Amino acid sequence: MKLPLSVYYITLNEEDRLPESLEKVKDWADEIIVVDSGSTDSTRRIAESAGARVVHRDWEGFASQKAYAASLCANDWVLDLDADEVLSDELVTNIQALFSQPAPVDVAGFRMRWVLSQPNPDHPFRHDKTKKILRLYNRSRAAIHSETNSNDDRPRVHRGKVLDLKGDVLHRTLISLEQMEKKYCQLSSEQARFLMQKGRRISTPRLMVEFPLKFLKYYLVHRQILNGWFGFSVAITAANRNFMRLAKAKELQMIERLEGKSQRSEHSR
Repeated sequence: MKLPLSVYYITLNEEDRLPESLEKVKDWADEIIVVDSGSTDSTRRIAESAGARVVHRDWEGFASQKAYAASLCANDWVLDLDADEVLSDELVTNIQALFSQPAPVDVAGFRMRWVLSQPNPDHPFRHDKTKKILRLYNRSRAAIHSETNSNDDRPRVHRGKVLDLKGDVLHRTLISLEQMEKKYCQLSSEQARFLMQKGRRISTPRLMVEFPLKFLKYYLVHRQILNGWFGFSVAITAANRNFMRLAKAKELQMIERLEGKSQRSEHSR
């Protein structure tokens, strides 16, 4: 039986990880929406073969893409999933039980536990900090704030309460360090442009302390120390992403000032 629930994804070249995620939702979700930003592999074909409606949209940042995907959904209740996220059997059972009866009228959404789960059990990246995330929500009570270049893709609750739902979202995040580095390069550039459009100035002292502080955060607080040499590499790469978003933003601000000076000089002649 199909449940009155829409599942949406944003994708780009996810032929390796998307099938496992779709397999967990295609039999019971009333609707699957996939907003693709130009895949050159078989992502679109895989999504369509699972019964998804696939729509192309040029990339405008995580928040903008997800807000657009949610806007295409026919149901009020939506489940936001990334292509590298797979629902546990327990979570699927609990979602089915929840929506097999009238949905609660005073609830904005449900949090679920988000945990690292590598497809290959022998992969050295096995430990990470778990957290609760709001991914199942009612669009009339919560929404993602759409801003170009923004990576803040968390739904913001307008009214109603948020409850916990037992079960895990299994995060199949890391394919390789090369993939991680490419992804973080894109993210840091988007975040730098977002900081620019918000007019946030980056001080030199802040820039100097960003890398060591973020490295300690990922290495110790996020427990990458437990992943040996690979965890050390992940912590370095993640900390560098945070550093480069500030460095790139500061560089953009410098370019903007130089262009402003050049324009004022031209006008004064």
